[in-house]
Amino acid sequence: MRSAGSPYAVFQRALKNGNLWVAEAEARDLRHVSLEDALKLVHLYAEKESPKYEKAAMKFLRRYLDEKEPTLKNFAKVVRQLEQRLLDRELP
Repeated sequence: MRSAGSPYAVFQRALKNGNLWVAEAEARDLRHVSLEDALKLVHLYAEKESPKYEKAAMKFLRRYLDEKEPTLKNFAKVVRQLEQRLLDRELP
C-alpha cells in the first residue's frame, strides 16, 4: 500500500481537488494552518456552498486582522470579496 503523504500534503491535495471533507479533516489534524491556506479553505466552503462558509469567513477575518494588521481599506476589500462569494451563492 502506498502512503498518502504527510497530513499537510493530503490537505493541499484536498484543497486543490476540491475535496472539502478531506481538507476539513486534515486541517483539524494540522498543528497550524497558514492564513493563506485558511483562505483557500474558506473559498472551498463557498464553492461547495457549505453552511460553514460564513463562520469560517469570520474566523479568517479575525486572524487576518491579528496577523496582518491591514489598513482599513485593505480590510474592507477582503470583507467585500468574502461577502461577494456569499451573495453569489444566494443567487438563483
